[in-house]
Amino acid sequence: MKARMLMMIVALPTLARAADLPLPEAPVRIVIPDAAAFDAALTGAYRNALSGKPAESDPLATAWRQTQVGTKLETQWSKFSSDLPWTWDEIRALKPSALGLALLNVGHLEAVLVVETPLAALPASLPKGETKTHEGATYHLVAVGAADESEDPERRMGLAWARREGRLFLATSERAVKLALDAASSGAGFPPPLPGLVSLDLDLDALRGNLYFRREFLFGEGPEKGHVRAALRLEDGHIVEVREGMGESPSPGFVFRVADAAAAGWEAGGEGLWPAFRAGLLEPIPVLSDRPVARVAALPVVGVAREDRYLVNLEKPRPTAGGPAGEEGDLAQWSALLGKNRVDGWGYVLGKDGGRRVVFAWPEAQDEELVGLCRATVERRGGSVTIAQVGDTRELRVGPDLPALAFRRTGRFVWLGSSARDLAGLPQPEPSTDVVRWGTVDLGAVRAEGARWQKAEGPASPERIRPLSDRILGLLGWMPKTTSLSVERRKTPTGWSERVVFGGTP
Repeated sequence: MKARMLMMIVALPTLARAADLPLPEAPVRIVIPDAAAFDAALTGAYRNALSGKPAESDPLATAWRQTQVGTKLETQWSKFSSDLPWTWDEIRALKPSALGLALLNVGHLEAVLVVETPLAALPASLPKGETKTHEGATYHLVAVGAADESEDPERRMGLAWARREGRLFLATSERAVKLALDAASSGAGFPPPLPGLVSLDLDLDALRGNLYFRREFLFGEGPEKGHVRAALRLEDGHIVEVREGMGESPSPGFVFRVADAAAAGWEAGGEGLWPAFRAGLLEPIPVLSDRPVARVAALPVVGVAREDRYLVNLEKPRPTAGGPAGEEGDLAQWSALLGKNRVDGWGYVLGKDGGRRVVFAWPEAQDEELVGLCRATVERRGGSVTIAQVGDTRELRVGPDLPALAFRRTGRFVWLGSSARDLAGLPQPEPSTDVVRWGTVDLGAVRAEGARWQKAEGPASPERIRPLSDRILGLLGWMPKTTSLSVERRKTPTGWSERVVFGGTP
């Protein structure tokens, strides 16, 4: 028994190193440490996509083709696959034990795939191309890519490959395959960042500095910094994503529960409060102006002869489009009030009936000023305002007693919503010792909003991206059996950790 345990202990480092693939430094590095387990979990639209057989009606494929980067990548993939028509099916034929991908340059689509395979001979032949050597290692250059300064402006993805020590290297540039071979020669393996079916490492600083990435992935800067590690796992029949990183707001989080909400959550920091409050409740219109109040100008003079539009007067400057800029009006007072009362975190609740609410800590001595500014903005948009007391809630009404906004205090927090009915029974948020932010989403309610999103965002077009109709509904099309999402971020001694649970069946 002791001998068997000793053999297991000795073997553990060797087993760990077997999955440490020679991936070069890159902004994105992905590892599948157990290819068989990953293949067993791969089902539905995910398997169809990786096998090169996505359904034409697939929502995500449709949405992807409506984006600029999606159409360009599909074109480049067709050029690459003409040299090497490989999909997940061809990779499975290699009997891989592990594989990894390093994305070196987003704009050039420069990447290298490393496959750990026990096969002495490949089941499918690879194009030989030009045989070359690098530091004693042989590789094959089939096509030059953008990262190799290709003379073909229409081609971004080239093709180079090599075999070495039970590994197959497939790269979209000569530079990438050389970097991977250098990593193999130095013995610098890249271990899975976290345990899971798929594990990845993101270099946030590099990605945030990349214009291609920032254009397609419309995320805010956030408090995160450095590298983020993440992994996908199967736990109790649910897909779970775990994340770990550095850099987090020191502000404590608050928790509350609202039954039957379409979405609810708490956000650390106060940067997002004003945009969400203004666009969601105060002025729910598609395009908001920083100067919404029209300037006062003199009436035009009557009786002056019209200017001949078909002549050019070189003594007059061209008129500017849109006329004179407006004034800030009440927005200047909002900036002053929010500037002197710092908000360190805020929560939100979206009801299935469309009701919207936000909550944040606010000094009680400033309640009247807050309500007064709410009234000023509602009056600017809707005319005369009356304030009615409904229980412990003040409701701002316009026209024939139509609710426009409601205010309710619960302890040190204030709730703001569309009406007194929307604020009835909402709890006071409770402090948490380690939860920084959290959120829950009922995906059935989100999917039900699809028709309204498409109506608000307009028809699909390759020249523009509709964040809700294209991105969100497209992603949900790949998760037909997922009924909910929940996320919870907690503080750790070195930063933060986060869990995202995909409710429903995989």
